[in-house]
Amino acid sequence: MLTTLKAIAIILLLSSSIIIKAQSGKPLFMPEIKYDNATFSGKITGLIPVDSVFNPINLSFNNVVTADRMSYDVPVKKDGTFSLSIPVQCISFAVAQSDYYENIICLVPGEETRLEISFDSDQKKHVKLINSLGLSADDAVNMMEVINSALDDTTATTKKMAPEMITPEIYGQQVISRLTKCLKLIENTDKLSGAAKQIAKSETKAWFISSFMFDYDKWLRLDYINYYKTSSVPKDFQPQIPGRSYYSFLKSLNLEDPANFSASFYSNVLQLILSNDTLDIPAIGDTPVDDWLVKVKEILKDDIGIGTAQFYDLLAGNAFAKQFNEVKPLNEIQKKNIIAYFTNKSFANVLFDENEKVKKIADKSRDANIYRLNESIENIMDTIIFKYKGKVIFVDFWTTWCAPCLRAMKESESVKKEFENKDVVFVYITNPTSPLKTWENKILAIQGEQYYITIAQWNFLQKIYKINGIPHYLIFNKTGELKYNQGGFMGNDNMSNLIVKLL
Repeated sequence: MLTTLKAIAIILLLSSSIIIKAQSGKPLFMPEIKYDNATFSGKITGLIPVDSVFNPINLSFNNVVTADRMSYDVPVKKDGTFSLSIPVQCISFAVAQSDYYENIICLVPGEETRLEISFDSDQKKHVKLINSLGLSADDAVNMMEVINSALDDTTATTKKMAPEMITPEIYGQQVISRLTKCLKLIENTDKLSGAAKQIAKSETKAWFISSFMFDYDKWLRLDYINYYKTSSVPKDFQPQIPGRSYYSFLKSLNLEDPANFSASFYSNVLQLILSNDTLDIPAIGDTPVDDWLVKVKEILKDDIGIGTAQFYDLLAGNAFAKQFNEVKPLNEIQKKNIIAYFTNKSFANVLFDENEKVKKIADKSRDANIYRLNESIENIMDTIIFKYKGKVIFVDFWTTWCAPCLRAMKESESVKKEFENKDVVFVYITNPTSPLKTWENKILAIQGEQYYITIAQWNFLQKIYKINGIPHYLIFNKTGELKYNQGGFMGNDNMSNLIVKLL
């Protein structure tokens, strides 16, 4: 069932909230929400770029309380040094992407993490990662390899069954069995330190839950396509809707165990719990947090338990974050409820700071060109093309979490300026995998015509235009005829030349 998503997802979203303590030679992970700045600094030596300018290092990570994804560009000076102070809600493992280092680094609230990269006379790279957690550069490099190897090994042992025979219960058992084998492989590796193993296992567990257990319908349809080697699923194949008993898998995975709070995908799990139709957890709204939790604990008592205060604190924080993702600021009653409930003031500080960002986004987005389409999926692109008929239409398929998409947008800013006040329109299309609040925030800088479409609409366009990855681009001429269909950024010169040909 696993696709190339696993190679991206596991390392892309590593983020945690932990304290590591030694106990019988093994690390123990305990949660700590601490809202503070983390410093990321370091130096690159022995490497002189041809143009004498170092490109910035991009850092991206998830926030555990607000369930949003952050991205920062860390400038590197001409002498190879860099330093940036970054607000974090807890200890976070961020993905660093650059010309000279692509792996993880840790961001510790109130502390400094250093990344030192040196190239010897043979241009061989040497990396040193310095942090209070004791995670090494070797851990950073090996973690992705170990996780992906474990995933590959467990894929090979998955039993194949006709999709019609796979009930939600059978599906859940298959996933849990595979997860158990995967965790055992990670535990037995000699390529990671104890701390790195604990992080890898927590992240893998949360990823399995968020990617597989809450998406039975999607994966069973994919199973159908793979099992019968077909390109589509017939209309008469309808996977069962998992009943309430299906979610008993939550109990077997010990989500309330603080060791699991270290995973970036943990906030994904919380958001899925809050959004699940079968669990039917009410929106927090203006309800005092204690009163809201009485209702929530009644729903989750058999799956999570009721004495796990830290779990429910995080669930409450994510309930407010769910509102933020819909670009709805807090009202005065909610602010009072937050102050009254959270004894750890970092929660309130995080939520109030996020609220200010949401208020600004809500105010600015009123003037932005933002659209949602209610048309049937078959008519969606025709509707967009008709709106801009008489102009060259440059369509960019992207998501907020796609680093190559964002880099291409930034690189092509000069091309967009070149065609200002000309018969060219830049159209950007994304889907709900881009959190609404994050999307609203990012498009303020991107500008252009912005479309936020449904998954069904997105999947239809992917099939029609053979979109296998993002970024992906379509260019239509002034009469609405598709002239260019290309995956991957084409470069500024090609982008400009293709548009000019159609003017």
